Amino acid sequence: MQTIVQIIGQPGAGKTTLVAGLVRYFTGQGLCVGTLKHSSHAYELDKPGKDSHVHRQAGAIPAAMVNANMAALYFPASDLTRPEKLIRTYYSHADLVIIEGWISGPYPKIEIWRQCVGKAPLFKNVEKVSALVCDSVPAESEKTCLPLFTLDDIPGLAGFIRL
Repeated sequence: MQTIVQIIGQPGAGKTTLVAGLVRYFTGQGLCVGTLKHSSHAYELDKPGKDSHVHRQAGAIPAAMVNANMAALYFPASDLTRPEKLIRTYYSHADLVIIEGWISGPYPKIEIWRQCVGKAPLFKNVEKVSALVCDSVPAESEKTCLPLFTLDDIPGLAGFIRL
């Protein structure tokens, strides 16, 4: 059975570092892990001026770039590119899918929170947060009943995710 989890947190909290640590841990255990990075900002993913970008600008849907080591498909954002549909289409082989970001997404979420970022944790205002990864216990007003993990407790967090 496939597990899907989201890693959320304020900008600069360490989401990408946490995702990479989890990927290394789970793949080291022999699992197939897929990741999906979600951004609420619109920016160009392709390289302007490159052939695939020129193809897209001409109207190709999809446009693809394939070389000996990697492939990329470029689609305009639409209902077909919603994360849930991408997961069903391209991640069916994965034991675990880790989504970085997408606070409004429907899957269980783990928030990473670091005091040095200077912003309050999100878990009080975001649905489906099931654990908190932090560098220190949140201030008295932010204490939680959520399971707490330290930034370096990747094995403990991995055990929680695989419940």
